[in-house]
Amino acid sequence: MTQYLLQISLAGLAQGSLYALTALGLVVIYNASTVVNFAHGAMGMAATYVAYVLISQLHVPVPLAFVGAIAAAFILGAVVQALLLERLNGAPILTQVVVTLGLFMFLEGVLGLAFGYNPRPMAPPIAIAPVTVAGLVLRPQDIVQLALLVALGVALAALFGATKLGLGMRAITENTYAARLMGIPVGRVLGTAWGLGVLLAAVAAILAAPTTSVTPNMMDTIVVYGFIAAILGGFGSLVGAVVGGLILGVIVNMIDAFLAPELAMSIVFGLLVLVLYVRPDGLFGRKAVQKV
Repeated sequence: MTQYLLQISLAGLAQGSLYALTALGLVVIYNASTVVNFAHGAMGMAATYVAYVLISQLHVPVPLAFVGAIAAAFILGAVVQALLLERLNGAPILTQVVVTLGLFMFLEGVLGLAFGYNPRPMAPPIAIAPVTVAGLVLRPQDIVQLALLVALGVALAALFGATKLGLGMRAITENTYAARLMGIPVGRVLGTAWGLGVLLAAVAAILAAPTTSVTPNMMDTIVVYGFIAAILGGFGSLVGAVVGGLILGVIVNMIDAFLAPELAMSIVFGLLVLVLYVRPDGLFGRKAVQKV
């Protein structure tokens, strides 16, 4: 029984790494622009179609196709920020929410029309057979997912804490007008933040694609869990996004194994409500202090 629990937990951590990567992208965008991007999953999904076209139609090697798709995701994020969100600077939060929701519907609809809704297979990034260690089955892809999560999490922490770009993002969040007066190129910084956020969503989508197949709605469930992970950890906290995603992955896998997959979403939302009742700002969130 203990070994079975360990196996489920390992698989849950691997799945949770996808939720955590998605949550990290949401947090990066929110920390820079205070916008909650409801098109996050759809933008990551769009990158998988870039990879699919490069691999299946242009016969680009799989690693290069993935790099090209991730680069396309960065460009997509920067362009969306420049063409849509820049125009809505200072608009009510509800307006920004509706625009990102509209973008979500648009991307899923357009890609559905272009490629259809039938699942399309995607080659795994690591085509190595699972290995057994101490009775536990380990998939190389799972190890790669967790390693990528750690590496990207550390890189983002360094970006926000020790670079001019990260400090610029934080300054813009505090006061955009003052940031402009200080000479910070607000548009360029926000475009970079959106590019990085969507890039993280694309990494999660590409890693998920071999299991879920490539479809217009392949990221819908993952992005919901990504939102829950970000809120659970404390929206705005990079550490919280990672920890929240990993915890969520283990919980969902436990529910799937011992109860029923259909109950996972309901139970997870119930647990989220309970956690927020005890800690309204999330596990790693901090209360915003406003001067009166």
